[in-house]
Amino acid sequence: MKKHSAVAAALLVLSAGFNAARAADPLEVVGQDALPADVVKIDIVKMKYAPATLEIDAGTTVQWTNTDAVPHNVQIGTPAKIMGSMLRTGQTIAIRFNEAGDYGYICTPHPFMKGGVKVKPKA
Repeated sequence: MKKHSAVAAALLVLSAGFNAARAADPLEVVGQDALPADVVKIDIVKMKYAPATLEIDAGTTVQWTNTDAVPHNVQIGTPAKIMGSMLRTGQTIAIRFNEAGDYGYICTPHPFMKGGVKVKPKA
């Protein structure tokens, strides 16, 4: 029984460390059920991101919503740091920007669709 308790305790410590590491990721995909009230919104409309560029503080979550009839996605970085799935009309993706920096993004099937997020350090 003590052996199982030691293993369970070790797994608990490891999982806590894993969660702490995940929280430190520069970019995190955020589920719709975990969106903060102050989410910043970008529409995908008429084959463009609107607005195409943003300036936000670190820790801010940005949500893209496809309003076009054509599917689109959001790929941040080259090589891709995040490759969002194809969004049909009305579907969304939300990403939290945890680290300061400049993040360019495109729609992979429509690479002329470009945008950027400038993330400032938290004050």
